[in-house]
Amino acid sequence: MGRWPRLLTRAAPWLLGLAAGLAGNLPAQAIEGGAPARPRDALARATVALGTVNQSGDDIQVTRCSGVLIARDLVLTAAHCIGESPLGAVVVFYRGSDPVGPVYRAAAVSRFAVDRDGAEAGDLGINLAALSLDIAVVRLARPVRDRAPVAVGRPVRRLPGRLVLAGVGLSGGAPGTLKTARLTPLAMTATGLTFARSEGAQVCIGDSGGPVVTAGGGRLWGVASAVITATPPCGSLVVIAPAGARLARGP
Repeated sequence: MGRWPRLLTRAAPWLLGLAAGLAGNLPAQAIEGGAPARPRDALARATVALGTVNQSGDDIQVTRCSGVLIARDLVLTAAHCIGESPLGAVVVFYRGSDPVGPVYRAAAVSRFAVDRDGAEAGDLGINLAALSLDIAVVRLARPVRDRAPVAVGRPVRRLPGRLVLAGVGLSGGAPGTLKTARLTPLAMTATGLTFARSEGAQVCIGDSGGPVVTAGGGRLWGVASAVITATPPCGSLVVIAPAGARLARGP
């Protein structure tokens, strides 16, 4: 039990945030296995690739993640994908498993995350709370007209039987292939943080912020926050930040 706080805050090698940056030393990959997205699938049509530019001192960093449309002009993603002070962000939608235009620019961002590196005192509860708040809302500069948002589910105290994850792991400088993977929920904390196992797939860097919905009902459960693995950059144990309890109306 004493190792968990360090692993949750340090994130390596067991627990990895799934964002992929140009400055990182891990290759960006999409979901391994799983199923290519179908053009008429509602979840696939609402899932996006998100690119964010951040500046730290003299360094410019680009973070590349996944996200999901939750209103005509709002995209939900993982807060660690956004960074502390983003200079800008863009969103790309998909037709089936392939990216399509136009590119949408972000107008504003609201982050809900607790700083992961701020919980160094060995308090497991603080670390779990940080992951539970790993969500952000991006307001688009103009609304999306040809895509239906995914409905955000209300917070519940019991695990669903099955979940589905959509992710757009990115590679090189271009959006990657949109895929989906089935998840089996394993446990949920008091804060709503969910741990799940992917079935027939590995979740990889770049899938951060990808929407996780209830199988069949299609209600948004949360977003992919991290993966627990001994063999990075991919793994089958996924940490899901809850969407409903802390989701504001937007920036």
